[in-house]
Amino acid sequence: MNMAVCLLVYASSLMVLGPLLLSRIAGTGAAPRWGIGAWLALMGSVLIAAAAAVALFVSQTVASWGRIGSELTGCVAGLGMVARGEHGALVQAGVLALAAMGTLAVVTLGARAALAVVRMRRGGRDHVHAVRIATGDSPRGPGGTFVIDSDRRGVYCLAGRPHTIVLTRAALSALDGAQLAAVLAHEHAHLSGRHHHVLAVTKALSAVFPRVRLFTQGAEDIARLLEMRADDVAARRHGPDTVVDALLALSLPARTFAPAAPAAALSAAGLAVTQRVERLLFPPSAFKASISLIMATAATLLGPVLIAALLFTQTGMVCI
Repeated sequence: MNMAVCLLVYASSLMVLGPLLLSRIAGTGAAPRWGIGAWLALMGSVLIAAAAAVALFVSQTVASWGRIGSELTGCVAGLGMVARGEHGALVQAGVLALAAMGTLAVVTLGARAALAVVRMRRGGRDHVHAVRIATGDSPRGPGGTFVIDSDRRGVYCLAGRPHTIVLTRAALSALDGAQLAAVLAHEHAHLSGRHHHVLAVTKALSAVFPRVRLFTQGAEDIARLLEMRADDVAARRHGPDTVVDALLALSLPARTFAPAAPAAALSAAGLAVTQRVERLLFPPSAFKASISLIMATAATLLGPVLIAALLFTQTGMVCI
């Protein structure tokens, strides 16, 4: 059981220290691609380590049930005696209950996360269906966009088959040709980069673990970094000043209320506009941030790699 305990300690340490480190390094948006990768690596490492710890505990409990040979010693033998009730019925029931609860928790949380992703995608499909009905089921706007009647200035994309970019008439009136091209490049960057998949997974984890800072803050930071990444793509094609002008034009207050974009949508001016404008006007140093994020990602993944190597190479280890 030593390996399972090590995995739990490792996962707990990452949950506490990881968000503190990444919020400082990736928060400026100097290297959004590496920042997104670091956050995803951190979340994945914690989930894998925790699930592996539960799996090891459960597998050893089941394997030790009623078939302990004389050659087995250490913690496996001790666990077998507990499972067979040699330390009392209360201890036996406690160990088995922990194994059952661990398995149930992993299955339940996985199901809840999958259900959250399904609901988000269903909401996006329903919104696309409504947009297509309202616009005559054919893209008639510039660049193959769907233009809807609204006084809210908004441009957003929704993944699907085919992908959909929605443009309000208020936004179309507020943007000139260059600004509109920059905004559409921003939305196409979201779609080509499959940012909607990342957004769906991180939002689902945040909903499943609403009190775990790693997932709540991580989802917020990743959403902001995705917008910055799309800003960079648009800025390389149309210039940072044009992207800034477009963001400011879309951020002006709406004259009347209109429904916001659905949760699955990625909107050009829907998140951290002030920070993104400042970043485009005064770009931070990307090299130092990239090196720091690469090192942080490598350190995050080092623990599971070493543990997996031990599990595969030390097959003679009795106490896993």
